[in-house]
Amino acid sequence: MSVNDPYDELMRHLGEAKERFTADVRDAEMTVLKDEGIYRHLTFSFPKASWSWCEVVTWPHMLVLRGDLGCWSFSRVEDMFDFFREPEDVTRMDPSYWAEKLVPGGRDSAKEYSGERAAAYVVQTMEENAAEHPDLSKDAQDVFFTDADLSTETGLREAVARFDERFPAYAIAKGFRFPVEQWDLHRYSPWFLLACVVLPWTIEQYDTARVPVA
Repeated sequence: MSVNDPYDELMRHLGEAKERFTADVRDAEMTVLKDEGIYRHLTFSFPKASWSWCEVVTWPHMLVLRGDLGCWSFSRVEDMFDFFREPEDVTRMDPSYWAEKLVPGGRDSAKEYSGERAAAYVVQTMEENAAEHPDLSKDAQDVFFTDADLSTETGLREAVARFDERFPAYAIAKGFRFPVEQWDLHRYSPWFLLACVVLPWTIEQYDTARVPVA
């Protein structure tokens, strides 16, 4: 059961992260604290952003991006800069694949509950069952969008329980329940998607700084 295409949703949110970083990156500065082969420590300040700094630290098979946008640790190849560099002829940014390389936790550590998704699932369920249960939309509207707080997963599950309690006939006589257990209620964190935008940029700054001036 899917509210919309997961890839389209991811690309939309990634686009929002890219748009945000376009403003955040103005007047950003890099400081190189360590640069010894694969052992690197770079810091970045962002005076025009609501988050003010981050740092990138690498050692064999590890890269850590840490700062006001959270702490994200990746492991895949010996030099993780090679993993995140974008080829000159290809624009490559794959948050879903990169999330698999997060340690510890993997992909799940990059996701968070989405109230937007929860609300969309409720509406979709109402629409899919409207013909068989004509009063469902009105009854569910009162419970989920008047009394409930869908901004947390606890709030969503309390709303489902409250619907079942207030309208037991749906389950008893009609065999209907909101199938919350089947819903994918999590999306990639906006901070993780911003990290996915920031990280290739930091490597680009590092590479540019190392190119000798002709």
